[in-house]
Amino acid sequence: LSCCLVASTVHADPGTDADHFEATMGFLATAQDHRATGFSNDASPALAQTFARAPYDRALGLGLRYDARAVISRVRMTVGFDLPFTSFDGAAPTRVDEHDVTARSLWSWGLRFGLGGEYSFGAVTPFIDLQGAVLGVSTTVNVDGRAAEYDALRFAFSTRAGVRIHLRRWFFVTASGEVGIIGPTLWSADVGVGFRIGS
Repeated sequence: LSCCLVASTVHADPGTDADHFEATMGFLATAQDHRATGFSNDASPALAQTFARAPYDRALGLGLRYDARAVISRVRMTVGFDLPFTSFDGAAPTRVDEHDVTARSLWSWGLRFGLGGEYSFGAVTPFIDLQGAVLGVSTTVNVDGRAAEYDALRFAFSTRAGVRIHLRRWFFVTASGEVGIIGPTLWSADVGVGFRIGS
């Protein structure tokens, strides 16, 4: 497999420094800290202490990541969408404000905007981005045996760095890592494939 990847890369000849548009899709793993997220549900008890401890302090989510991007003079302008899901199977019940509470699941969506730069070395292109994201978060907890959903809306900043490897002029694989600056994201990693439109 590695020999095939190297051979494809050698013959890709993508002209990767040229201005172009690209779209990617792939898989995402992310860790998020929601102790300061501020979940709310107008019809249920506040239960603030529930969200200020495990498993909300380091929730591991797995899901999907999509990106669309314009690259002009090596400047990257990105809009993307994340959809990670977290299961709290086996979470211990707790007593909060005279209620029996058990965390069940958490899911979120993220609408991301990024500015960054890249530089190509043949078919290999490292990149780095500053990202701002609008995050919508929902969690389901059992309160006295009944399921209740709590929601929140947050904004976050993060830095993302990675590499794009062209296997054809119009087709590439990509991988990146992300570290949070402000907001619930602690870190994330993704791997995906993409398609390039342009010279």
